[in-house]
Amino acid sequence: MPPTRSHIRATVETYLARHPQEREALAELLVVLDGTGDPSSRATLPGHVTCSAVVIDRDRRVLHIGHKASGLLLDQREGIAVHW
Repeated sequence: MPPTRSHIRATVETYLARHPQEREALAELLVVLDGTGDPSSRATLPGHVTCSAVVIDRDRRVLHIGHKASGLLLDQREGIAVHW
């Protein structure tokens, strides 16, 4: 389930309250959040927000996810990317 616009906005504003010098670096993200497009959709340009986690069980097995487009099995670290 992708994060909602309001959750992304709240997270960014909390971050910027602690690190106001980063506002310029996050300007494009703020433009997306102010726009009409879905900030978590790959179709949203100039970028979009994604989230991931690595799930490891007690036997040290890593959960892998089937990538819809490529068909590859990926651990979530392989899906981390900067989309700006």
